[in-house]
Amino acid sequence: MSQLFDLYTNAREYDNEFPDQFGRARLYNADNRNIFDPAVSNRIYSSGLTPYYPGNRQFAVCVSHDIDHLFLHQKPARRLVNAGKGFLKGRFGQAFDQLGSLAKEKVYRDYDLKNLVDINDEYGVRPTYYFLSLEKADQDFNYSLASIPEQVDAVIQSGGEIGLHGGHKAYNNYGKLTQEKELLEKSIGRSVYGYRNHYLRFELPVTWSYLEKAGFTYDTTLGYADCIGFRNGMCYPFHPYDVKGRQFLNIVELPLIIMDASLFFYMRMDMNTAFKACKQVIEKVMNCNGVLTLLWHNNFVTGEMGTFYTKILDFLRSTDPWFANSAEVIEWWRKEGFLQRSQGIIRGFLEDNV
Repeated sequence: MSQLFDLYTNAREYDNEFPDQFGRARLYNADNRNIFDPAVSNRIYSSGLTPYYPGNRQFAVCVSHDIDHLFLHQKPARRLVNAGKGFLKGRFGQAFDQLGSLAKEKVYRDYDLKNLVDINDEYGVRPTYYFLSLEKADQDFNYSLASIPEQVDAVIQSGGEIGLHGGHKAYNNYGKLTQEKELLEKSIGRSVYGYRNHYLRFELPVTWSYLEKAGFTYDTTLGYADCIGFRNGMCYPFHPYDVKGRQFLNIVELPLIIMDASLFFYMRMDMNTAFKACKQVIEKVMNCNGVLTLLWHNNFVTGEMGTFYTKILDFLRSTDPWFANSAEVIEWWRKEGFLQRSQGIIRGFLEDNV
């Protein structure tokens, strides 16, 4: 069982000897050479845990959106040039947007969450939207929460869940983490319990410990940026195990399985190959009654990547999953006893290695 122990706990990643420029662990440095196999979830499933979902559905799908960009923030001269190009190419809507933004900066039409909400409503998808909660001096600042009330309201009115998309410094800085959480909660007028860090930055077990201390119920950062699949062999929500502290943590991890940027920017797949890879991963999740997590950024829902997003939704809808947001899935797993029972199975094979 030692391989399952190492895989489930990400034990080898505690000593992240060769991180990338964002401090992230990378697949090629990991022991998990069968990234498309949810080996730990398969072992739990074969040990007698058979998750089920509302309507007697076989598996669940959590769609989520990291809201990185809402504004273009281009200089006036650049907007005039882009407006001219838009008119020449017959893209009048975009051209007028560029001209209009000279008077008052507004959300770029291709990034507008109201359009994304409409797409998701068409497919019966109830996503989680992770908002950045940054100040102007912060790295990758693009919008202030105070400047986007209509965007937040569109999400709330659609019934979407809102979570925190922690900034570059939040994953290992408790003060920054709590500051961003408080700002988001104040802006939307409600508590926030879900989390994913920007650029999937994560430090074992520090990030989990800080999130738990800050009052988050779950995290859904755990996935490799450079490859889709099952980073720790899991497609089930789970309580992480702290290798250094030799204990399970109370926070729940909902592992990230498919991210748009992984497919097209890191793995450099074409559309056909990417779709084939996604289908294979989805089928693996279905085979053990798991949870498929799909991250699609709001600025990638037009053009070819937008077409791919709806193609994936079409395929998922044909398999009749339970579409739910992240909080709903975790609450279901807790209420039905799946979290407790799976942890008991995991504890069994972990204790064989202690």
